[in-house]
Parts: sequence; structure tokens; C-alpha cells
Amino acid sequence: MKVLSLLFFLIMNIFETTSGKSVCDGFIKPGNPFCAFSATCNFQGLSLLHVGQEQCKLTELGKPLFLKIKAGRCPRGKPRCRKTR
Repeated sequence: MKVLSLLFFLIMNIFETTSGKSVCDGFIKPGNPFCAFSATCNFQGLSLLHVGQEQCKLTELGKPLFLKIKAGRCPRGKPRCRKTR
């Protein structure tokens, strides 16, 4: 029985990792806002985790990463970055 349950667990993990879902997706709990700066725009994140997930998605898509991340709200000088996906 243990072998069957282990086999079931392994098969489910294989299906989960090959289902085409992004590894970057997850629940974002709003916390302290963070601003991520890129060359052309600023991304306002709900928390540092939110900014990290967005950076992960940019990496998956082969787009340029954020240049700098700082705590607080983004300044109004640059346009906001569009959220990926």
C-alpha cells in the first residue's frame, strides 16, 4: 500500500510540474508596497513578494528585469509597467 501511495504522489507531482502553469504564480498577500524600476516604467507591487513574482514572470518571458527595487510607492515621473499575463 505504501508503494502505491508513493507512486500516486510521484505521478501527481509530475502532472503538476508539466501542466504548463507558471512557477511564478501564487497567492499575494498585500503588505508594505514596493516599487520596482525598469528602464521605461515603474511597477507598483503590493508587497516584496508581488514584485518578486513579477520579476520571475519577466524572466520566464525573456524580458529585461527590474533595475532597482525599493520600499514605498513609486514616484509619478514614469508610466506604470503593465502587469505580465
